[in-house]
Amino acid sequence: MGSARLPGKMMADLAGRPLLWHILQRARRIRADLPVVLATTDHERDEVLADQATQLGIPVVRGSEDDVLDRFLQVLTKYPANWVVRICGDSPLFDPGFLDRCLTIAQREDADVVKFRGGGPSLFQGGEVVSARALHYSRRHAADDPLATEHVTAWAMQHAATRPDIFRTAYLEPEPGLMQDRKLSIDTAEDLGKLRALYADLYEEPDLVDLRRAAVWLDDNC
Repeated sequence: MGSARLPGKMMADLAGRPLLWHILQRARRIRADLPVVLATTDHERDEVLADQATQLGIPVVRGSEDDVLDRFLQVLTKYPANWVVRICGDSPLFDPGFLDRCLTIAQREDADVVKFRGGGPSLFQGGEVVSARALHYSRRHAADDPLATEHVTAWAMQHAATRPDIFRTAYLEPEPGLMQDRKLSIDTAEDLGKLRALYADLYEEPDLVDLRRAAVWLDDNC
């Protein structure tokens, strides 16, 4: 709730529901048998986020605002797992099917990170798969690096390219039509306005806004 550019954005209205509600409901669609956990801060202002998750039956872990990685490690302590699907709270168009596919590949290849072959921008934003061992390694070797403490997976992603002896990378083939450089996260009032217009046209509860339909809408309207 303490976003510098858009305070309170996680409870901002999006198609009649708080932004966080949409994030949590999409996360549940990745795999029905996977636990979804909200990892938020221990600030009083974020009590409303914990309440929203609790109302949906989603467990909450709370910790330092400045050490997001620690919150993830707390989650792994309470809910042991070999992989984590990290979801950004301000990206309501992350694709559950894509993340399920990434998780399947990571498990099959025992990979620490999953990337598109050849790299480049894509509309598959707002989530990624990372191994628990990569997060623990980041804690041991990058405890003061903001790429690890604030962005959680970025340090492992960056070093996977140069340290294949430490991080195992699995690759996806690029998906035509979705390899675009567009910003889909909500950081400003303008971003929120764009996503509200998109949801007004495409969202029908209980269905999710499909990323491919969203891509067409963005081509036509932005």
